[in-house]
Amino acid sequence: MHLEPTTRTRRGTRALAAAASAAALALTVTACSTGGSEPTSDEPLTIVGFLPQTGAQASAVQPLLAGVQLAIDDINAAGGVFGQDVVYEAQDSTSDNDTAAAAAETVLNSDASIVIGTYGSGMAAAVAPTITEAGIVQVSGSNTSSALTGISPLYFRTAPTDALESARIADLVAGDGHTTVGIIWQNDAWGAAFEEGMVSNFEAAGLEVLANESFNTEETDYSAQVNAVVAAEPDAVVFLSYAVYSGAMVEQLVGTNGFPSANVYFSSSTLGDYTDSVSDLSFLEGVQAFQPGADVDTQAEYEARLLEIDPELTAFAYSASTYDATIVAALAAQVAGSTDGEAIAAAMPEVSGSTGDGETCTTYADCLAILEDGGSIDYDGLTGSIEFDDNNDVGATNYLHFVYAADGTFAVVE
Repeated sequence: MHLEPTTRTRRGTRALAAAASAAALALTVTACSTGGSEPTSDEPLTIVGFLPQTGAQASAVQPLLAGVQLAIDDINAAGGVFGQDVVYEAQDSTSDNDTAAAAAETVLNSDASIVIGTYGSGMAAAVAPTITEAGIVQVSGSNTSSALTGISPLYFRTAPTDALESARIADLVAGDGHTTVGIIWQNDAWGAAFEEGMVSNFEAAGLEVLANESFNTEETDYSAQVNAVVAAEPDAVVFLSYAVYSGAMVEQLVGTNGFPSANVYFSSSTLGDYTDSVSDLSFLEGVQAFQPGADVDTQAEYEARLLEIDPELTAFAYSASTYDATIVAALAAQVAGSTDGEAIAAAMPEVSGSTGDGETCTTYADCLAILEDGGSIDYDGLTGSIEFDDNNDVGATNYLHFVYAADGTFAVVE
């Protein structure tokens, strides 16, 4: 989906917004103490979804795009922001960090107050400074790299950092009785930060790292990395890689070298559909992974709603946290009574419940009703409590534990 932007250019608007920044922040203090204030502008709030619609990551991002659209639908059905429908624009970030920088220029020339995205952490590192320095709040439901912590006062994320996930993986591997491990990781900003935390958590859990192999995403032959791991003879192997790159390595590790698939562990970004990249889907049988998401019943209900938007969806990774990113940002704008990015950012901690003593609410409609009655709110989303810390990261999340079956499908372990 792509809605044509309005004719008003954002750069001119941003110059005026910068001059009014102090006034906007003063209004935010009042807003946060009273549960909301009259909007300082008669313009509607504009949210841009900055996610890949083309390139290697496009198929994996479909559930995120559907999640943003569902959130926008829920916001507008409840009365919108400032009593007006939110304007939503879906901007193709592309799947490449270099071309994403050019795509970000389109966002800067739009009316966006809030950007939902990016998909990958490496792309966030490339474009978040540009987006946030222009006064736009950026909220991601899928960026997990610890390297992004504190990158900007206007950058937030509802996805947990890989520091939290690596601790979960280490506990799982150790709990399964393994004492040695090999790691294959993606050599980019996301993978490097994840690998560092993973090694630290393995050591803390008493696991010895026998092999630690990186790969570059432009490579097509990973036999050297896989053979090095196999030669080290670890009890378990952990992949810190995007699914789009991992099928060939699983094929070589399990299919060619005969490594037990039940001793393989995926990161949340490795979890995915391997129908087109693994010759025998039984090579995945028993592989385990964690991924942030709603509890089982909530997730099932959410997925049913997503399928009404996009019936072709088969996976739902990071969709719920992206939905939450959209809702919490819109609520912050409502509380701030402003489309100014700094004012919205200032309201995010209280709306998320990390400051203040707001009333807990779990839907946009319920939260808006509390605000309209003069109260303050603490939004708990699909993925549980969303409390931004001083670096705008979430400190905890609900993780789902997945395991693959012999047919290549994966399901939550009850």
